[in-house]
Amino acid sequence: MSYAREGRTPIREAPTQHRIHSMLDLYTWPTPNGKKVPILLAELDWAYELHLVNLGRNEQNRREYLAINPNGKIPALVDTEGTGGGLVMVFESGAILQYLAEKSGLFLPTQQPARAEALSWVFWQVGGPGPFFGQFLSFSRQVPRNDEAIEKFRAESKRLVRVLDHHLGGREWVAGAYSIADMMNYPWFAALLEHAPDTLDGADAVQEWMGRMAERPAVKKGMAI
Repeated sequence: MSYAREGRTPIREAPTQHRIHSMLDLYTWPTPNGKKVPILLAELDWAYELHLVNLGRNEQNRREYLAINPNGKIPALVDTEGTGGGLVMVFESGAILQYLAEKSGLFLPTQQPARAEALSWVFWQVGGPGPFFGQFLSFSRQVPRNDEAIEKFRAESKRLVRVLDHHLGGREWVAGAYSIADMMNYPWFAALLEHAPDTLDGADAVQEWMGRMAERPAVKKGMAI
């Protein structure tokens, strides 16, 4: 299958000790979902080519992009040298992070129960903070206001914050060692801190974890795309 390769923006090459013989094309946009994969790629220090898919211009629904991601969302990844040398296309941020972690052998435990714990928190983000924080922040910006919807999503967002805060008590990272579980969740919690900081009131463990995340050079780089 062919895919669009116009508008390539070269990213710096990875150092030799981190280099793998593949060409990665990342299609994304600077939303919370769109920043997760750049964080992991920065942590891996892998070379890749960045393609910004401008959601404001509806570029996610162009035929060329739909050939990569039929769902018309970001992010999407094309690996021209996947397992066995074949072309691999992956969409959905959780699937991409799992794919890259498995390809690299890093940031995702290979043994149970640690692997199950990390993946549980990856997909907790997919079903919880992603959609609920997103709806809460979206309704909060709408004019005229829909107060009923805002309060519904605010309440669930605060509950999810409490879930993670309780879990993080006495922990440095979300699932044992630093992993894709941290990378999946951080951009959405950072968005909540930026746009609705009161929802994090009293969540000391979450805020301390966010501080540790924000100090990581790769997180800074991924969040700045």
